[in-house]
Amino acid sequence: MTVIILGSMGNIGRRLMPVFPGAIGIDRVPGADIVTSLSDIDYDAPDVRAAFEKADGVIHVATSANVGHPDAVHWQAVVDTACLLAACDRFGIRRVVIPSSDWADPYTRWSDQNPNVYGRSKAVFEAMADMFNQTPGRHCVALRIGWVAPDKATADAAAPWLRANYWDTEKLVLQMQAALGN
Repeated sequence: MTVIILGSMGNIGRRLMPVFPGAIGIDRVPGADIVTSLSDIDYDAPDVRAAFEKADGVIHVATSANVGHPDAVHWQAVVDTACLLAACDRFGIRRVVIPSSDWADPYTRWSDQNPNVYGRSKAVFEAMADMFNQTPGRHCVALRIGWVAPDKATADAAAPWLRANYWDTEKLVLQMQAALGN
């Protein structure tokens, strides 16, 4: 299976690239196979088009995981994800994983947190996954990704409520593989 990983150079993407042999990494920073941001991606550019025509699946982790980022960042993530799912539809990609969070309503762990734009954007992602799945044979999961600390020392030093939702690399990989349908 050929997989495109959007956000391939980020904290999560770097962990996933080696797990999917032949994965095509797309990120806004140098080092990715295709360097572009999700906001600026041209799905008709020859290299992007070739990647999407070749891919069997997409893992999208090119969004901010920072609850405190300005609302505009989370609004843009919704727009970018909608465009990505439209491209997956256009290119016939049937397996897609998009990011959600426990901040999405209904809350699963942090029910005492106040609703915010970040959480609402993740709830929209979940609705988009449901919409994408309305076509028979499609498999899109809005995965409620746990906290993926940059390293074990950071995880060990975190507050107990955050450590309780910590995903090490092994759990991250297993959850992504299951969500993708591998």
